Amino acid sequence: MSRRSRVLTAGDVDAWLRIRQASYGHPGDLSDPVLRRTLEARAPLSRGVDDDGELAAVATWYPYRFFIGGSEVPVGALAGVATAPWVRRRGHVRTLVREGLEELHQAGTGWALEHPFDPAFYGAMGFRTVPAGVTLRLPLSDWPGRRALPEFGPVPLSDPDLRRDRALFAARHNFALQRDDVADDGPDRAEPRWRVLSEPPSDGATPPVAYRTEGGYVVVATEGYGSDGTVVILDAAWRDARARERVLAMPNAWRGQVGWIRIDLPAHDPFALDLVGRYAHPRTLLQARIADLPAALRPLRAPSARLARSGVMEVHDPFAPWVHGRWAVTLDADGCTVETTDRSEDLTVTASALAAALAGVPVAPLLHAGEAEGDADLLRALAQTTADQPPFLGTIDHF
Repeated sequence: MSRRSRVLTAGDVDAWLRIRQASYGHPGDLSDPVLRRTLEARAPLSRGVDDDGELAAVATWYPYRFFIGGSEVPVGALAGVATAPWVRRRGHVRTLVREGLEELHQAGTGWALEHPFDPAFYGAMGFRTVPAGVTLRLPLSDWPGRRALPEFGPVPLSDPDLRRDRALFAARHNFALQRDDVADDGPDRAEPRWRVLSEPPSDGATPPVAYRTEGGYVVVATEGYGSDGTVVILDAAWRDARARERVLAMPNAWRGQVGWIRIDLPAHDPFALDLVGRYAHPRTLLQARIADLPAALRPLRAPSARLARSGVMEVHDPFAPWVHGRWAVTLDADGCTVETTDRSEDLTVTASALAAALAGVPVAPLLHAGEAEGDADLLRALAQTTADQPPFLGTIDHF
């Protein structure tokens, strides 16, 4: 298949900026030198489609690393998708997504992630919404954290113990971003994903400060003061249950200074389960899909010999024909082997449902919805490889 998309260059920046302005309402100043340098640095990661000789649509694929099944894996993170309004509804975004996925497949990258403006739009291209956490905003008086404060104090974001806290926490959550070695797309920025945590979250907010207690930390900024003010927990991580108790008690130090708290938590966290019905705050969705099936499954390991399985899956993926087909899968404690086969299938499953099962969606609802049919033992075994690492991506790590 001939390619319609192309790598962007510094010469595309003017047209790129005009498309961004028409699509997002910003930037206001098309001559902003910082933004222009940022786009020039981002160009090698970005793709465009031309229409009648003019740049019509753009997208960027960040080569980040995320944790899946306890392992760090490369992921294509799709962002900055935009089409000039006068050439919309012509399939340009579908071209950018399909050909971007094909590039990931050729590079042996198993997963693609994106934050959708409309989940149904990307759902038609095989992406699946992942339960990647909840954002809560509630009166600090209703915060259930322990009132007695632990011993804690300020530390730099470079503190080795803080970094270790975060690494252990992230490894226990699927789709958590590996912040330490991700590619940067801006000029002169060291550790860009950690550096975001040093920037105030809004106009008028205080600069963030990291506070560490034994086994965990929070990164805190405040917006306003008094009963209308908010303590914003930009980031939090803990090593174990006792550390979690200490970490989630620290926000109570701001009682009396501000009246509200805003925090991201994994959807499965007990506080999240108790509070989400009353205090859920809007947050951007995360969607995932498989870009290359062998690469997505290869790092997975059966958690016990009892869960070792082998069988043939017929995977339906009309959007990515290199994923579509019959695959012989063998899962054991050493890993997962995946090869194409002509053998009869034991299980038929959509690529979207397979991604959902690996992202924490129980297998039974997928069967009930007709997204999987046949002997589901292999699908259940694959799902078990990630079941102890439920998904979580904090707002601060959105891309």
